[in-house]
Amino acid sequence: MTDAQAMPLAPLLFPARLRQPGPPEPTEVAPPVIHHADANAVLGDARLVTLYDRASWSEGPIWWPRERTLVWSDIVGRRVLGWRKNGAVDVLLDATPFINGNAVLPDGALVHCEHGRRAISRSDGKGVATPIAWAAEGSRLNAPNDLIVAPDGAIWFSDPTFGLENPKQGVPGSSESGRTAICRIGNDGSVQRMADMAQPNGLAFSPDQRTFYASQTPEHGKGEVAIYAFDWDGVTLSNRRQFATVAEGIPDGFTVDRRGWLWSSSAKGVELFDAAGTHLATVPTPETCSNCAFDIREERLFVTGGVHLWMLNLA
Repeated sequence: MTDAQAMPLAPLLFPARLRQPGPPEPTEVAPPVIHHADANAVLGDARLVTLYDRASWSEGPIWWPRERTLVWSDIVGRRVLGWRKNGAVDVLLDATPFINGNAVLPDGALVHCEHGRRAISRSDGKGVATPIAWAAEGSRLNAPNDLIVAPDGAIWFSDPTFGLENPKQGVPGSSESGRTAICRIGNDGSVQRMADMAQPNGLAFSPDQRTFYASQTPEHGKGEVAIYAFDWDGVTLSNRRQFATVAEGIPDGFTVDRRGWLWSSSAKGVELFDAAGTHLATVPTPETCSNCAFDIREERLFVTGGVHLWMLNLA
């Protein structure tokens, strides 16, 4: 462990409130564009609203049931933020090591992807995060980007090199393994590289846990930009195939609902696909969308992009 890895981060001495309680702001953007009739019942009357607009680069949204809070990262601002049901926005973690993706563990704690310390960490949403994984199969991680927690408690995360290459979003460095991969932390704490991909990014499981999705977002000419599907049998990922692409931008982050529909980010906004990969709809956003997540009832879709956190109330 290096000195930088061992160095503790100073906790917040009191909650820092960035927005006082209050209603969301209207968002000037076109309504959803329906490409297939199946999306009408869900998106027909849906309209985007703005919950917060003063971040630096918003990413990694996740609903935190225990606190009834939407958690997301301001990567460049080095903060993890929380939107409360009353409209307030608080700083949950400050001076972070460029935290990106967030998820919720079975015990209710938060788990995070850290670009700066090249680690997976956990926290209670107050003060500091504690690293729980630094390496996989004997070599240091690159810059963990996005993550999910499976029903069995395993933590899955993407490990590209973006955070090693962009000094605004991480600490410059090089890949120790020479691999960019999808990784899994088992319940015994072991970390395994499950599948190599050219700059893996967002990831999710289908509702039945038999299909695993991961986006590949390399630089131009270094691989296909697309969302891929894998079969998951509880031991290995297999049968990799292209699931969907977005017309503009990249599928940076995405989520899958109980129907098995996949909601992906793009340069236009949120792109909606059914379980067969059929493009159902586009939800425009005022600027490039980075990621999205549902509340526990899937009545609201929270969307991050640039300085913003938006919300879409669904039918």
